[in-house]
Amino acid sequence: MVTVSMFRSSLSRLRMPFLALCLSASAGLPAMAAAPEANPLIGKPAPELVQRLFAGPSRNFRLSERRGDVVAIGFWTSWCGSCRAYLERLAKLDATYGSAGLVVVGVSLDDDPARAESLARAVGAKFRNSVDTAKVLGRRFAVADVPLLLLVDREGVVRFSHGDLDKAGEAQMTAELRQLLDE
Repeated sequence: MVTVSMFRSSLSRLRMPFLALCLSASAGLPAMAAAPEANPLIGKPAPELVQRLFAGPSRNFRLSERRGDVVAIGFWTSWCGSCRAYLERLAKLDATYGSAGLVVVGVSLDDDPARAESLARAVGAKFRNSVDTAKVLGRRFAVADVPLLLLVDREGVVRFSHGDLDKAGEAQMTAELRQLLDE
């Protein structure tokens, strides 16, 4: 038997987005996903990202040298449940928009570089990838959760941020990416 105090205790442990979704569904309102927290870098110049790559066309990457290109920076880990699909999505973006001026860079926040490289190889991620075991880039780019995709415009400004993507989120991200490529 569930008591009122047990129900309240359980309710207090729920995350607000889930609670909002449940309340809107029970009230007969359309379900609306809670907006993810905006990355504090949106609208600001991207911090420098310098990494030795384990995959990609070269062995080193410096974001400041990519002015003039649109850059998609994807933060991920091997232990994240949805990051495998996320890496596959990044590989598809690289294959589809690379010739239009998109540079895709993956940054694993794994503690074990071999595990990160293994997952990237397993999904066929041929785009630029590195491992940030010290989590310096994670802090610099305000990564609160993985996966995280930051879209940087041709001037080096972080314009859009996306977490895990559903169909609607993927369509929105693609529209934003195309907008940046057309600018």
